[in-house]
Amino acid sequence: MKSMKQLSSFTLEVAEIVFCISSDFPFDGSNFGKVYDDFLSEKKANVCIHVQRNAVPSLNIKKGKLVLDSGKTWSVYESQQKYIFTFKSPALGQIPYSVAVFTPTFHRGKVYIRPVTSQDKLLPNPMLYPLFELLMINLLWRRYGLMFHGCGINSSGCGYLFLGNSAHGKSTTARLWAEDRGTVLNDDRIVVREKGRKFWMYGTPWHGDFTKVSSQRIPIHKIFFLRHGKENSAVPREGIKAVSLLLTRCFPPIWDKKGMSFTVDFCRRLVEKVPCYELDFVPDEKVVDFVKGVRS
Repeated sequence: MKSMKQLSSFTLEVAEIVFCISSDFPFDGSNFGKVYDDFLSEKKANVCIHVQRNAVPSLNIKKGKLVLDSGKTWSVYESQQKYIFTFKSPALGQIPYSVAVFTPTFHRGKVYIRPVTSQDKLLPNPMLYPLFELLMINLLWRRYGLMFHGCGINSSGCGYLFLGNSAHGKSTTARLWAEDRGTVLNDDRIVVREKGRKFWMYGTPWHGDFTKVSSQRIPIHKIFFLRHGKENSAVPREGIKAVSLLLTRCFPPIWDKKGMSFTVDFCRRLVEKVPCYELDFVPDEKVVDFVKGVRS
């Protein structure tokens, strides 16, 4: 399979969603990093994005509806039955350095990039944070699934999903399970989908401190909500309590009423099918055997 070096079109598959990203100009593959190599695909795309340079449009978004303002560098608007994302950087001034326009289902889109200098011959990564993740969140709740703050582990065919927010121990968990103890799907962003009466988790390219990722998928056997503790212990969580813990560790589409309804219902179904535990853990290798010994 081709690498992404100086290609004008490439296809990525993340969580069984296939993205084709194309342009009239070649991309600088070095801007993507090897982390994307495992996600390259030759399948037919269900999401198509075309990238244009030197053409950041002056869209009249003031007549549209502000959907969400991050308060920092990006905003989302709804205008003329399309969603418009604007991205700014303090280093580049108030004019957006990138604008992305998507159809209502988010299966088609255009990304406009303003190059840093006129001498730039290759396009940078058009899907830099947070665009690709925002696109994924908007696609997922439209029947696909949810993305979580989590570390996913495939240990000899057993899928363990460790959920936590910043500093809860996701990257530490990844390091403890790496090498011969299991395959780390990702230490920070995990997609969960419901297929064939099972809940499956998928690796993504968007990692934290642990840089090894995998595009694998595996059924989830147990979910653990991470907490640092003085000893290893696992307390079962069910019902509303488990749903609440999931909701504070996922990426909910808070700007969309239907999206939030889907999110809550998805979490409810997930905790009905998969055992959940609050895991207090000591960050050493003993926690690996402890988790394997937790019985439903």
